[in-house]
Amino acid sequence: MMTDQQDLPPHMDLDLPELLQVAIEAAQAPAENILTYFNDAALVVEKKPDHSPVTEADKEAERRIRQRLANHSSSEAIDILGEEHGFDGTGARYRWVIDPIDGTRSFVRGVPLFGTLVALEDVAVQRALVGVIHLPVLKTTYSAARGLGAWCQGKPLRTSSVTRIDESMISVGDPLQFVHANCEKAYRRLGELCPCLRGYADCFGHGLVIRGAIDAMLDPDLNPWDVLATQVLVEEAGGAMLMRPSANDGKVDALFGNAELVQFLAQELSFS
Repeated sequence: MMTDQQDLPPHMDLDLPELLQVAIEAAQAPAENILTYFNDAALVVEKKPDHSPVTEADKEAERRIRQRLANHSSSEAIDILGEEHGFDGTGARYRWVIDPIDGTRSFVRGVPLFGTLVALEDVAVQRALVGVIHLPVLKTTYSAARGLGAWCQGKPLRTSSVTRIDESMISVGDPLQFVHANCEKAYRRLGELCPCLRGYADCFGHGLVIRGAIDAMLDPDLNPWDVLATQVLVEEAGGAMLMRPSANDGKVDALFGNAELVQFLAQELSFS
């Protein structure tokens, strides 16, 4: 179902402005180290059990982010879940969710369109409260928290105002993601509907939607750390996000962007 900020309970126990600043600092903390690895021709690439690539840059970046988050004292217990180092905590209501390098495939091939994601999730209602995307090469940071708006480099963000499919520019994740999620039919239908379908993947593509450069995006087969920061960023920028369980356990399919366009696409693509 479509998330609605009005349905979210108040979080009087949290200082969201402070936690947003912590998330920004944590997402930016490993940037210099990531760039050093990015320019290292001898970087070693390993394969995880799901055959996705991982490097020491991913692992070290997550350690730095965890250290920054752990150094922050909060009145509430906050667990940590990261892509590379798993879960650390006691099952608290809130948890930090980390993707140290979103777009590792781009990273290892020398494509500069990767980023670091940090989100604060309210596990009880399965909603992100704080979200940050930092793109190290582009030196760009997207940040948002519930009720505080979405921002990039000090400027407020708004999602696209384009509502007509025949005037839209829409992005998609990698075609293989659609195969894994059993969404090939939706991919083909989207190609029939949209005159300008682009493949701006990973958090770079998400950022384009958040800032209104792309009108909507369909991105299936995502892990929590791939999408939670985007959830609050899109919604605080005035857009909408739909998420549903994906074909693979523990993963989700996401459709987000201009709210009216998202509703139209949800009907056309049987996304529910």
